[in-house]
Amino acid sequence: MKKHLFVFLIFILDIGLVSAQTPIVKSVELHTTVPGQTQLKLLNALDTLMLHISKGTPQSIEINQVGSALSLSVFKDLKGIENNAKGEHYYNPTLLNLYPVTGNQYFISLAFISNVSTGNPVRAIIDLVAAVDSNSTTFSIPVYYLTRSWKTVKTGNITYHYADNINILRAKGFDKANTRIALKLGLKPEQFDFYLCNNYQEIIHLLGYGYDRESAGIVSDGYGVDAHTIFSIVHNEDFSHDTFHYYAAKVRKNARNSAAEEGIAYSWGNAYYTDEHGEMITQKQLVPKLKEYLLQHPQASLLELFSKNPMILTGQLKVRSLLASLICDEVERKQGITGIKELINCGRGDDNYFTVVNKFTGINTSNFNERVKALLENYK
Repeated sequence: MKKHLFVFLIFILDIGLVSAQTPIVKSVELHTTVPGQTQLKLLNALDTLMLHISKGTPQSIEINQVGSALSLSVFKDLKGIENNAKGEHYYNPTLLNLYPVTGNQYFISLAFISNVSTGNPVRAIIDLVAAVDSNSTTFSIPVYYLTRSWKTVKTGNITYHYADNINILRAKGFDKANTRIALKLGLKPEQFDFYLCNNYQEIIHLLGYGYDRESAGIVSDGYGVDAHTIFSIVHNEDFSHDTFHYYAAKVRKNARNSAAEEGIAYSWGNAYYTDEHGEMITQKQLVPKLKEYLLQHPQASLLELFSKNPMILTGQLKVRSLLASLICDEVERKQGITGIKELINCGRGDDNYFTVVNKFTGINTSNFNERVKALLENYK
């Protein structure tokens, strides 16, 4: 789903590579025990990294080898963080905090602040950690430092990282789902690191966001699959919805069709969000709710529900995706995985979607209400 990120950085870059004057300003409130020479080395290295990030070209030499793929992905997502609709470099990087942590590592907090904003001047606060030696400096996101005392357990292809508790039955269930989804699409099941977090704010904290204005207050989202890493949805061990999207991207050759992929993700996986008991909401739970809605609203058009996607289900659940899940089940029933793959590859837009759906099931916009109503009535 959303990729809102921040940075934790571990430095090991030769200071001789850095000659540009740093644009990062020290806050007048900054207090630190880090020696001046080390501060200069850190700021020069950080300046160079941020320059590369602004160009979308962070260098491998700047990135710590521990979790380098995820760090690189996070850094690339930071491109443009200093800009807004009013212009480039609208937010200025300001060093708020710098202190030693373990060994040669230093924790850094960097804020992007506007000097002219009339509202909230802070775009984001990025937490960084720097590891410095005599020859080099590298960077990493903070998850590896912040979770260094967490427990780990591996079930099949999934390595779970958790601070306090884990539901092993759910974990084993997700490992089976990961294998099932991959094999159905003709792919090899892949291995993932899975971090159990209580909410989305905990996730972005691990990824380096001390604060991010765009994602402030969001709690129920997860993050991933990114660089073989997953961050849980409200501490749930199942991430099969987005795991389907991950594998689907490997077989898709055309632009993504949201109705097709969300429908399959609702069917093969789940509806992404959890219920009041912390369990993933499934197609099987949602179909009776839709039937109940239709009984209460007998004039409702299923085609209109599909097209307009009104919020008639609990929370952020999508009736369009639920209806698409029933249709994808019919495609799979009649045409198997060949039909599913063609649905994944139908291309963007409802016209392309219905071309494939009509080809395999006979369902189209003219008979949608009648045919999909039958799917609902026959659902078991």
